[in-house]
Amino acid sequence: METLIVKDLMVVKHDYATIAREASLLEAVLALENAQLREIQHDPIRQRDRGLLVTDENGRIVGRLVMLDILKGLEPRYERVEGTRISAMGASRVGSARGFLEATTKDIGLWKKPLHNLAEKASRVKVKHFVHGPAQTEIIDEQASLDAALHQLITGQHQSLLVTRNDEIVGILRLTDVYERISEMIKSCGVETAGLSEAQ
Repeated sequence: METLIVKDLMVVKHDYATIAREASLLEAVLALENAQLREIQHDPIRQRDRGLLVTDENGRIVGRLVMLDILKGLEPRYERVEGTRISAMGASRVGSARGFLEATTKDIGLWKKPLHNLAEKASRVKVKHFVHGPAQTEIIDEQASLDAALHQLITGQHQSLLVTRNDEIVGILRLTDVYERISEMIKSCGVETAGLSEAQ
């Protein structure tokens, strides 16, 4: 059986949509939409990209922007919700998640303005104001094993990982591609197991 590494499944940065960190939120929305349309035309079967790689003025990848980031970018007060994800997860274990989320929304004043008003400002909001550099748990070397990547995706609950070569980001490993490859392994093993059972 072949030993897969991250490089075997990653999408190289030149094949993934990018946006400059100086661009607006509106430009990011349009860039993502255009990238998805190009993908459909080029390869209708390929899973659609759900994000953009963010570049600095020298063209270096400095982060990633996913759909959730774009939505959060409409409401800058989310920056004040420090550690909310962890707290919300803890609250859900004791059955108070809904109350926690409602209190957070009220205390910080999230979504006080109508969504339409927030959407109107998208052309004035810069990507650089709400995109963050990747955490160490979101980065993986291109020579790492698929096993290591899978562990990192699951434990970090990431939809993708940024792939590095000599500390430079050279691509992205998407959960959809990892799942597709592993699902093929599962089905293949199922067929082999069924064949063995019939032979016995």
